[in-house]
Amino acid sequence: MNEISQTIKNYELIEEDLKFMPKSMIRLKILKTLYESSMDMKEINYKTKLNYSAISNTIHKLELDGSIHWEKNSYVLSNSMRICIGNLFELDELMILLDNISPIILNHNVDSIPVDSMFAFHHLKDIHLIVSNGLDVYKTYEIIENALKRAYSVQAILPFSYDEFNRQFNKLASKNRPVHLMSPFDIRETLVKNLEIKNNLKIDYFNGEGTDYFLLICTDKKMILGFFREDGVFDQNRILISANKNCINWANELFKNFKKENMLNEY
Repeated sequence: MNEISQTIKNYELIEEDLKFMPKSMIRLKILKTLYESSMDMKEINYKTKLNYSAISNTIHKLELDGSIHWEKNSYVLSNSMRICIGNLFELDELMILLDNISPIILNHNVDSIPVDSMFAFHHLKDIHLIVSNGLDVYKTYEIIENALKRAYSVQAILPFSYDEFNRQFNKLASKNRPVHLMSPFDIRETLVKNLEIKNNLKIDYFNGEGTDYFLLICTDKKMILGFFREDGVFDQNRILISANKNCINWANELFKNFKKENMLNEY
């Protein structure tokens, strides 16, 4: 009973903070400005373009409730308010991200993405949805091919065999560039037939039965992610792509997490 009461109390405090911050646009603007950097009133005025009266009144209220304090000739956010503002901005960025990529998330099989990678999904802030159309149906494949041509190294979850991808993997391997693939066991014969298996071209296989696949191409310069539709057909008209380092790191971790969860067998 005490635990439930404490949970309710904590929730009420969080709810109070969340309501307090956006209730006034002036207050939120000043908090956002101080989140970016400590400032005095003159600097806040220059940064926000708010009048001195509005800034003075808001600053006074924020000081009274402990949200900010005066330190070394400038106003500074309290630790708790900095955490609240940071979480609010991260949530906002995540909602924008989900809105931007919803065409590829909705009605697609995404359940095979490991939980650890889903928890770190917010790192994909600088990712872009590429959509092909009736005039350029192979646009997404061409983007992947170009990424492979410019790559030094590749890690890929490859749920199907595609001739041009195979050619690029072979070219990389012939230049002693590291290539590490993961594929379902049922396409093993096709891959072995089309790929020149060398020391620097490594393939791990997993039992694809009951697994919702996805396509992941992660090079040293780009990451590309594609999904299958709910009808089991790969959606070649939509891919997510980014050259951002955080996104590439996320993709590398996705590769590791998927390998760990699916007990891959090395060829």
